[in-house]
Amino acid sequence: MRLFIAIPLPKGVKQQLLDLQQPIEGIRWQSQEQMHLTLKFVGEVDKTTVSELREELDNIVHSDFSMTISGIGYFPEGKQPKVVWAGIKENANLQELHKKVENRCEKMGIAPENRPYKPHVTIGRTKNAYKRSVTSFINQHKKFGIQNIQVNEFVLFESELHPDGARHHPLQTYLLNSGE
Repeated sequence: MRLFIAIPLPKGVKQQLLDLQQPIEGIRWQSQEQMHLTLKFVGEVDKTTVSELREELDNIVHSDFSMTISGIGYFPEGKQPKVVWAGIKENANLQELHKKVENRCEKMGIAPENRPYKPHVTIGRTKNAYKRSVTSFINQHKKFGIQNIQVNEFVLFESELHPDGARHHPLQTYLLNSGE
């Protein structure tokens, strides 16, 4: 099974991200079902690892928080764009939750990511898109933002690859503690 751990986005936030989409040659926009904020891409694991991972993630204690989407960009920076994303404003709570998820995975022998965590929501993937078209889109929406997005859960997802893009199936939802 191919797994990842992510924060689901409210419908209203997804709709605002969908509203940004415009026809640009070479960009395949993400569907609403594909939009989320990845905390950790796990990759291919067997069923035993899945059940162990479910238990490990169940041990995470973290308070709910809010976050802000701020700006549009692409990866890899400075090169031919492959992914168009909406960025997440620096957020200590989000970084802490990411670190807790990473630590639980590492404890199970799942390798840590070798790049610094750069929280984002993928809104499009490119294939032979003109860099100028992508940067023009980004410049057009550089002031884009959505404030006060409530985060009160994260989800363990299975990802199935299909020719029209990945399909994500929630396996287990983990609630964060409300501050009350």
